[in-house]
This record gives sequence, C-alpha cells and structure tokens, in this order.
Amino acid sequence: MKRLEAALELIRGANVLADIGCDHGLLPLAALESGRAKKAYACDISAKSLEKAQTALSGRDDAVCIVSDGLDAVPRDFDTVTICGMGAQTMLGIISRSGTNAALVLQPQTQAHEVRKTLTEKLGYKLTEEKLAFERGRYYPVMRFEKGEGRLSELETMFGINVSHPDAVLVKMCEKLKNVYERLPADGKNSRILAAAVQVLNNKKIDG
Repeated sequence: MKRLEAALELIRGANVLADIGCDHGLLPLAALESGRAKKAYACDISAKSLEKAQTALSGRDDAVCIVSDGLDAVPRDFDTVTICGMGAQTMLGIISRSGTNAALVLQPQTQAHEVRKTLTEKLGYKLTEEKLAFERGRYYPVMRFEKGEGRLSELETMFGINVSHPDAVLVKMCEKLKNVYERLPADGKNSRILAAAVQVLNNKKIDG
C-alpha cells in the first residue's frame, strides 16, 4: 500500500476536506472522486507550488485552491484535515496554532512517535486508525486522529496502535529494525527500539 492510497482510506465522511501542503492535488482530487469528501480546499504556502494542484482540480466547483501557511488562511468550515509528507515539528506546529477540532489524517516524514505522543497527551486527540505504507523502500505511518481521550502505551507510541496484531508490513518493518539495532551499541535509545521491535514480532508469533 502506498502513501496516497493509505491516506485516502483514512478519509471518510468529510463534508469539507482541507489538504495542507497539497503538492499536485492528487489526494483532494481522489477524495472528491471517491466520494470520501464533498468539498476540498487544496492548500500550499507557495503560490508557485499550488499551480500543480490548480491544474489537477481545474473545472471543479467542489474544489478551491488556497495559498496558506498551514491552516491560517483556510475558511473554518472544514471537518477533516490532511497533512502528508511534512516533518513532525512542522506538522504539529500547524495543528497547534490552528485550534481545530477537525479529524486529522497525518503522514509524518519524521518522528511519527512524537506526533502520536503530542496529539494524544497534549492536544486532546485519540488515535483511531493507522496504516503503514511501504513505498520506494521506506515505511510511512499514516494515522487518523479524532478529538477525544485515548492514551497510548509506550509500544503504541513508538510503532502505532496495531502493535498487538501487526500486519505483514509492520512485521517486515520490525524485522528490519531488529536486524539493524542488533548490530548497534546497546545504549538506552538503541536498546528501547530493539526491545520494542522484538515485542511486536513476539505479538505476531502469539497470534499465529
């Protein structure tokens, strides 16, 4: 499963979708064409970058392209926000200053554990669903958050909410991590990652 496909599957029942950092506009276009969103804002901080989305979405009366730094210039009628392909700190900064209660579909490029931790412990969100995409040799967590209480275990914070019943992609990622971290010095961080990967693999064995 690739990133776009995974993110699209986590968008559902959106009256108005705001896609931040929309790049070519493929995600809002797919959400509209599949009926997962009724209307979409395709947003980018750069007017030049937004031209690609304007081309993809041209002629549609259910899509609006907006030059915006995060959600700053976006009308407040959206109920779902997608942010894909950004670093964790940039992503969290956008969400924190927006004050939104919308559902969030996020694909961080870095520090996915920090996204899970901050949203569930500080910003009043619960992680309701997660998929792990594999594309061009890399693993990408794609997560859906909704407003509510839902604290995560340490293992869930590290690797997502599917750790107790890992699918084939999560198992392969943890096998790769195990192989890598077994060769590294056993300091605190390395040992924690190795132990967590082994625990996920043990969960897979327990389930059959």
